[in-house]
Parts: sequence; C-alpha cells; structure tokens
Amino acid sequence: MVHVYLTEACMCVDIDIDIDIYNVHLPQLSPQDSCQGSHSRLELIVIHLPSNTSSIMAANALANDTSTLNMVDTAYELFCTVGVMILTPAIGMFYGGTLKRKNIIQILMQSYLVTAVISLQWFFLGYSLAVSTSSSHVMGNLSLGAIPNLGMGPYFEGGTIPSIVYFTFSAFFPIATVQIFVGAIAERSRLLPSLILGFLWTTVVYCPLAYSTWNGNGWLLNLGALDFAGGGPVHIASGITSLTYSYFIGPRKVWKNKGAEHEPENTIITFIGVSFIWFSWLCFNSGTLGAVNVRTGYILTNTQLAASAAMVSFVAVDYAFTRKWSLIAACEGAVSGLVNITPSCGFYTPYWAVITSIFVGAVCRLCYNFNEASHIDDTTRSFVIHGIGGILGSICLGVFASPTIAATDGATVIEGGWIYHHWKQMGYQFAGWVSISVWSAGATYILCFIIDKIPGCQMRADDEIENIGTDIFEMAERDPLCFLSLDRNTNNDIEVGSSGELKNNEEKGKLGVAVYEV
Repeated sequence: MVHVYLTEACMCVDIDIDIDIYNVHLPQLSPQDSCQGSHSRLELIVIHLPSNTSSIMAANALANDTSTLNMVDTAYELFCTVGVMILTPAIGMFYGGTLKRKNIIQILMQSYLVTAVISLQWFFLGYSLAVSTSSSHVMGNLSLGAIPNLGMGPYFEGGTIPSIVYFTFSAFFPIATVQIFVGAIAERSRLLPSLILGFLWTTVVYCPLAYSTWNGNGWLLNLGALDFAGGGPVHIASGITSLTYSYFIGPRKVWKNKGAEHEPENTIITFIGVSFIWFSWLCFNSGTLGAVNVRTGYILTNTQLAASAAMVSFVAVDYAFTRKWSLIAACEGAVSGLVNITPSCGFYTPYWAVITSIFVGAVCRLCYNFNEASHIDDTTRSFVIHGIGGILGSICLGVFASPTIAATDGATVIEGGWIYHHWKQMGYQFAGWVSISVWSAGATYILCFIIDKIPGCQMRADDEIENIGTDIFEMAERDPLCFLSLDRNTNNDIEVGSSGELKNNEEKGKLGVAVYEV
C-alpha cells in the first residue's frame, strides 16, 4: 500500500492506491475531485509509508474487498453456522441421558459453559493461532487476535464467504471437541477445572493441530495428509484426550466394583440429543467447504449414508451379543459413522462412504469393552467412538480417497488413495493421526497435572460428592426425579441432611431415595 498525491493543474487529490504483486488498483476520481481546465499533465507523487503501517493498511483493504464474495455461498454458510450451534445442547443431551440423574444438570451446564468459554478463547486467541499465516509450520501468530482485521472480505484470498462469517462457523469446531472430552470424566469431575482445561487445551492442543492440518503453511497439509472436516483435530484429538483425561482423574467408585456399571437413566434424552447431532453434522461437514456446488452434494450424501450404515452394523453386532435391540447402540452407531466420514466426506464416492462406515461401526461396537480391558473409566466411551472411529476413518481415507470427487468443487486437486495407486497417501495419513495422538496425549496429561496442583482446582470431586451426585454440591438446580430411581447395585437409601453429610442405611430390595431437608 502506498500513499499517492495526484495533481492535474488546479486539481489536487489525495488518494490511496492498493498495490499487490500482480495488480495496481486505481480508484475512480469523482467529478468533485476535479476543477475546470484544459490542462492534461499529471504529476504522481508517491510517499512511502513505514512497513508496519503499510501492512496494516493492506490487511484492512483486503478485509473489506468484497469482489469475490458470493451471496449464495454466504447464505448457506450462515445456515450451517446456526445448524452447528445445535451441537451445543445436543452433545450435553447425548451424554446426559447415559448418566445417573444426579449428574445430568452438571453435564448440561458444562456444555453451555464450554460454548461460552471457548467462544471467547476463539475470539481473543484461537482463531488467530489457527488461521493466520506465520513463518511457523505448526501455529499461527496473534495478528488476528480479537479479530481486528476481520470485515466484509473473504477469510482467504479469492474466497467466497466473509471472514466474519467463517470466524463464527469455525468456532464450533473447538467447542465440539472440548465438549466431547470433558464428558469422558462425567460423574466424578468438578466444573471449574474442566473449563480451565478446555480453555488451555484449545490454545495448546487444538490450535496447533488445526493450523498444521488446514492452514496453507501447516506441515501436515504440505506433507499431503488429507482431512476434510476434522477427523484429526476434532475426533482423534478428543478421543485421545478423553482417554488421557480419564486415566489421570481415575475411575468412578461404582465402576471399580465388577458388574456395577449402571444402565442409562434417560434414554429418551440421548435419542433427542443424537437426532440433533445428526442434523448438525450435516451442517458441520458441508459448511466446511464454504461453497455451494456439486461437491457439497457429495458431502451431504456421504454424511447421511455413513451415519445410516454405521448404525446398522453397530446395532447388528450389539444384537449378536445381547439378543436385544438397543436404542443407545443405535445412537452410538450413528455417531461412529459421523466420526468416520468427517475426514473423508469431501473425498469419497457414496459407495465407499457406506462400506467404510459399516466397517467402522462394527469395529467400534467390538471395542465396546475397552474400558474394562484397559481399566480406564471413560464414562461416555469417547475414546472408542471418537478416537478409534477417527483413526479408522483416517486410515480408510488413505485407501479410498477419490481425486474425481475432490475436483467436483472446481478447485481441489489430490492424487487419491491406494485404489488410485497413490501408495504414499497411507504414509501421510499415518503421520497425521500418530502425531495428533502423541501431541494430544502428552499435552493433555501435562495440563491436567498443572491444573490439579492449583489451589482450589482439584480436578476430581471428593468421594462424598461422587456418592450423592455433582448436581447437589455444584449446581443450584436439580432434576426433580434425581433420586427417584432404583439403585440396583447398592440398594441403599441415601439421606442428605442440611449440612451436606451423608447417611447410608442399607436395606435390601428398597429403592434408593434421596431426602432433601430444607
């Protein structure tokens, strides 16, 4: 950007000229800028401004350049942004329905607070660290912190949607990721330390992974690893983090007793939550393209078919083991299919979306007892569904990625997977999911260790709190049916006095009823 004084006889105009490496953009002069006269001599006086000032002016000019924007693409991105927002209550409902009633309010509150905290993190730090381009191949800089240069222009040169729209849409990626792994330690966690971990984890783990995977200067993208909508930064990272977090915080007391695993106490809430998740995922995947074209159709179709195919295989395997039809199995099966298709929805033909999802759904159900085998209490099985499902999805992508489908947006060029004789692709995928797994596990454990040492931020709830439920000690509201359920494992009456102390009166065959004294 240079500052120019253009003079013609009595005309003296102070204008700005945008200069980039390819073009010089001269503004139109209005009639008011000139005066009557026959002189035609032009004098061009160029004043060079300091380099930092030029950069700021250039960034501001780019932020308001609307010449490439497309109203249809922008409208669809806005719709997808609103659709993805539904993930916020949906994940809370999905997990809440599988828990004991005495913990459901906390998990719902946690979903909302995670949305608020990570939205602010994304505004001040996250968006800039993940999206801005720096000399680093791992993380961006803070040039977009508090989005000073976002405006009406595209979020990348030649893009068709405004950067301010993409900012809001992209915020729901880390929001969903954090919601997934904080659910893994439900029924024994404390709210405040979980929120602190979510904020720091997004900064230290998610932002470098997102930058490496999708930024034009990211090392995984330049290596050749494929990930369309978040198989690595969202699902593999959240799954591995769930496993690490659960290991650090330890198992639930009831889980330590063999055969003490409780049944879900509100399956209907889980069903409603997954229904919303399914809808939101269609927006999540298709909105990632940032355009409306033929490839958008493939993305939507692949996502729908993947959830359906994985649900069928998951339920079939579950029925083979239990000889019962399980609504929870159907819900988890659908989610495993959505996880599988997330990295590949923009690269598959519908046929491979179905085949790979049948495979992933069946494997996830076969890994259902991973908690017991590993002695790690992942309450919501986030590692099995998101970790294993995400890794398998990344591996399958290295085999079946189609350059033809990728090119249907008119811009994307890839060499394809193994079936197109591009043998290196599997190595690129391997480098991606292994590096994401190692970084997520190591950084998460260190963050948990540090937070747990902060006074007042003990990550695990006391045994007393776990016994009667986190809702009583941490929440102002309680589920009115909170303890009106049969405790088949302890057969205890639980009485909670006004002082908060517990009295357990063992009496076989009786209902576990909580009595609140006001």
